[in-house]
Amino acid sequence: MKIIILINSLGAGGAERSMVEFAKFLQLRDDVNLQIVCLKHKKIGLEDEVNNFGIHTVYYEGSNNLRSKIKFVSQIVKDENPDIIHSVLAESNLILRLSRFFVSKGKVIQSLVNTPYSLERKKDSELSWQKFQLAKKVDEWTARLTSDIFYHAITKEVYHHYLPLFKINDNYRIIYRGRKENTNVKSSSKNNDFHLLNTGRQEFAKGQIDILYAINFLKEEYDITNIKLQILGREGQYTKKILNYISTKNLSDQVKIHGFVNDVEKRLVDADAFIFPSYYEGLGGALLEAFSAKLPCICSNIPVLKEVVGSDQGALFSQPGDYQALAMNILKLRNDETLREKLGNYSYKRFKENFDLNTINAEMFQMYNDVLKMEV
Repeated sequence: MKIIILINSLGAGGAERSMVEFAKFLQLRDDVNLQIVCLKHKKIGLEDEVNNFGIHTVYYEGSNNLRSKIKFVSQIVKDENPDIIHSVLAESNLILRLSRFFVSKGKVIQSLVNTPYSLERKKDSELSWQKFQLAKKVDEWTARLTSDIFYHAITKEVYHHYLPLFKINDNYRIIYRGRKENTNVKSSSKNNDFHLLNTGRQEFAKGQIDILYAINFLKEEYDITNIKLQILGREGQYTKKILNYISTKNLSDQVKIHGFVNDVEKRLVDADAFIFPSYYEGLGGALLEAFSAKLPCICSNIPVLKEVVGSDQGALFSQPGDYQALAMNILKLRNDETLREKLGNYSYKRFKENFDLNTINAEMFQMYNDVLKMEV
């Protein structure tokens, strides 16, 4: 089976991590010829990991021009004549759709990995609503004009998000993302600090500023200063706002911003809890990594995270943006060791039953085989 994976980049995001893990699985198969095609380089991310694994990767090196990118992808598909072209993330999906007007070789699978048109985005002060609406219309228009797409949705919530926009009938499958089991051992700690960890790019969607509001609320209202937070993940549009707030409120002793790191799994097992107050998500791969590390979780009660958690009793939930409720959940978990153990055990059970990487990779490859046999 000849496969091309088309992706925006091999950056540090959850979608990129998921596809790299699946690509490794494909690379080890004798019946697969794999090539990854990237629309841009990323200094921070997974390029070295992919290269070291021996996966053939091609990068677009031209200008940031839509027509040039369409021509680039079209030529690769024409030359390689793949059985499957699998695109991931919005730009790659768009360019592959437009390239189908010129080259129609191979079966097309597109992964839908987020809920980008959530109305929660109206709360983002950095978002241009006009550009948002235009992007939504272009996405809808190109999907409806391209009839030969099979869609992979990473959650039920993502599927329902796109259902009114795209021509989705029986040409889809819902397969969760997966992660490897975390085999690290927790380091011993002799202090009384309560360690929270968050991972994700520093953007509005991830709600990291709300964690800071919550920590400052506990500091000012309850004189609690032994709550420590690590934020892992590359810089984004909200980095400056986050750093300014830490400085203004004198939180540098409690909050550390580490950026992209290579030891996330070890840092997870050394934390006491994972905090994930997102405004919108496709699945939340970081949450799966926390599950694998047996961490109790605090997260927002958006539908997709409730789907991933699987039970109202499986985590502590609050409304996105409600930093006082978030603070009370932090305090509740800090003060109740029994609850932490209960939620940590639930996280791991949920991970093993639904998000084990080997199981997910097998389901994804079965989807490839099924798509090859069907008329999309």
